[in-house]
Amino acid sequence: MQKIKSLMARQQGLKSPQESMADLSPVENLRIPSTEEMRELRQQPIDPQAEQEIIDSIEEVYFSNDSFDMVRHELEKLPPELNLQELEEYRDKLKRQQAAVSKRVADLILEKQPSYVKELERVTALQANLQLAAVICTNARRQLRVSKEEFTEASLGLLANQRRRQLLTGLLKSLRTIKTLQRTDVRLSEM
Repeated sequence: MQKIKSLMARQQGLKSPQESMADLSPVENLRIPSTEEMRELRQQPIDPQAEQEIIDSIEEVYFSNDSFDMVRHELEKLPPELNLQELEEYRDKLKRQQAAVSKRVADLILEKQPSYVKELERVTALQANLQLAAVICTNARRQLRVSKEEFTEASLGLLANQRRRQLLTGLLKSLRTIKTLQRTDVRLSEM
């Protein structure tokens, strides 16, 4: 499983075999499989045990690190004298390995697809809830600001009324005192 994930990550930056071989002369391009042939190779029923053996036959160096140059590695492995038959056999082996890896990757994707869909729905619902929460927060802040302004105005009005009341209470006391003094003056005058 780890091997396949490593290969998937590594192959994201690579061209397809057809793209990378497009620059070759017609002689070199003689036995490049078409897209349909590659699809047939991937869709051929393979025994799971045989498929696992093919995947296990992939060299460990392909899984070692991200800076590994696969093309250079394969070119360095070539013998000084090339034999067309051996090269074709080796190419076919690499094709089988690629087909096995592609099939395993496709199987893993299909296996994980329902959970992916479920998680995607969950993320979409969460995103909608977050948007709703953002709208609610925005409205709450706006209402809080308006309430704060109204509260400030009401508080200032209450403070003004309280001060006026205190002044009027003081004035009322003064008026009562004056009234009491007047009554006292009137009584004193009568006496």
